[in-house]
Amino acid sequence: MPEADWKHIVDKYLNNTCTREELHQLLQWVNEEPDNEALISLLRLRWEQQQVLTADDPERWNRRFDQLLTTTPPHRKVVISKRAIIAAAATVLLMLTTGITYYLYRSHSSIVTPPAMVKFNDVPPGGNRAMLTLADGTQISLDSAANGVLATQGGTSISKQQNGQIAYNGTATDARYQYNTMSIPKAGKYSLVLPDGSKIWLNSASSLRYPLAFGKERRVMLTGEAYFEIAPDAKRPFIVEVNKSELHVLGTSFNVMAYAEEAQTKTTLVDGALAVNYQGSHTLLKPGQQATITTENNKITVEPADLEEALAWKNDRFYFNNTDIRTAMRQLERWYDVDVTFRDTLNMRLNGTVSRTVSISGVLKLLTLTGEANFSIQGKTVSVGK
Repeated sequence: MPEADWKHIVDKYLNNTCTREELHQLLQWVNEEPDNEALISLLRLRWEQQQVLTADDPERWNRRFDQLLTTTPPHRKVVISKRAIIAAAATVLLMLTTGITYYLYRSHSSIVTPPAMVKFNDVPPGGNRAMLTLADGTQISLDSAANGVLATQGGTSISKQQNGQIAYNGTATDARYQYNTMSIPKAGKYSLVLPDGSKIWLNSASSLRYPLAFGKERRVMLTGEAYFEIAPDAKRPFIVEVNKSELHVLGTSFNVMAYAEEAQTKTTLVDGALAVNYQGSHTLLKPGQQATITTENNKITVEPADLEEALAWKNDRFYFNNTDIRTAMRQLERWYDVDVTFRDTLNMRLNGTVSRTVSISGVLKLLTLTGEANFSIQGKTVSVGK
């Protein structure tokens, strides 16, 4: 295709005047020449020149999304390679300039015409929300607390920093017998710095119990999911009690996912060394490995980790890697504080990534592109069906 022709088609597409035939011509060309830098550069340039839609303007979002869908022919499948989707279609077809870059593709890398869109209500994304319970039972809502010193216990001061992080400062020995608990609700996340300098990020529906000061060992108790960056201390191992297992570390970065509603507990080691102890079994992880404990067989299995998947939540993203739709919906339940019900039996798996900073309607509209499911929202309930 002459360069002038495809530039003209790109401009027409972005101005919503592209015909069905021209759209298919563009998709076919992207498929045949996924590495064409001139095309990709033009697509990005033209898109950036368009007026930006923001998540704060849902009506314009809905109009732009509906325009995109109605441009696609109703009875044809356009097969494009996975490589092309990642390189170009994510920019042209699914970058709706709301902070979402989502490329949800089928097992055979085909884009399927979605079913009729359901009118969505909306639920905003989660944010920094947490409740801190002090040793004397006092509770502090951290999302509404002002910056500065929040409390002093056993010679240890607890402060909220400008970035919202909670920090502990003090070395009083009697403080090791006093415990605090940070509880993260659904639609929440939070981070803290322990007295030894270790940094911890907590995901939604999680909690961490820890002493105000550490003794000969550094021991904490986790439920839910957290990412740890442990300060090195060769004389005092750091121990995480989680779901009937113990994780022993020194200076290490790792993620633990141990929600009660999930069938597996997953520990993913980013760097350092980590030992998983579970019911008499001891497993040593190397960086880039993941240990999985399955409740059905009570065994530990170790395999190479998908670090992008394991750390996606910390990086404010959902990451689906052949993920069962029910597992994916549980992630949405925790982050958006909604209840998900299934009207039909769905045996579909999802692949792709989407920002956690957008409202739930943005995520669900993109999931609708699978062509296998549709969604509706009534209040705080999401209904899923065929």
